[in-house]
Amino acid sequence: MKTSAAMQITDNLCGSSISKLETEAKFDTMRTFGIIPAAGKSRRMGRPKLLLPCGDATVLERVIAAVRTAGVENIVVVTAPRADEIAQLARAAGADVVELAHDTPDMRATCQFGLAWLEARFNPSANERWLLLPADHPTIRADVVSALLHASEQYPDKTIIVPTFTGRRGHPTLLSWVHVAGIRGLAADQGLNAYIRLQGATTLEIEWTNEEILRDLDTPEDYERLSH
Repeated sequence: MKTSAAMQITDNLCGSSISKLETEAKFDTMRTFGIIPAAGKSRRMGRPKLLLPCGDATVLERVIAAVRTAGVENIVVVTAPRADEIAQLARAAGADVVELAHDTPDMRATCQFGLAWLEARFNPSANERWLLLPADHPTIRADVVSALLHASEQYPDKTIIVPTFTGRRGHPTLLSWVHVAGIRGLAADQGLNAYIRLQGATTLEIEWTNEEILRDLDTPEDYERLSH
């Protein structure tokens, strides 16, 4: 199922301030938890990409701000072992931090540690939601998160909501907590995308008007494009 969300979005996101990303929309009918995987090694970037400046903040700070500004209060950033500077930055931005005891093979494994932490602390019900946004997506704005939350209210039978641009799925993804058990039951060689692709009947796609939902930050060239 598809719907659309028309937005006017500027392209030079690292040239704008965090305050320009803010929206007043809040969603109080059920809790939403944010998971930001931040355990990558930045090998292709050649330096810690989450600490790079992006406008008036760092990459990680912008990602956390987008999620929090949209009304998601309980956010956990999952970091690699001994990533002290990233952990300190995340806490200062208002997020909780889960530090991995050892490196994980993929984002699914990283997320599972965050999900376990949230489950132990908040005991979410099956219909409550969690938002997945990788930490290397600094072009994501609060508008996108808000649109997913709105859609979840409007289409309660849809338990996965994902934005698309020209037919391609992007980030973030909003999931009901009911899917946590299914993710845990995946075979070791299956990732989150494989699980989500199997949930077509309960997935809602929102057509987005800007490719910001597809942009990640992996290479120096990506960072150069982000700044112009």
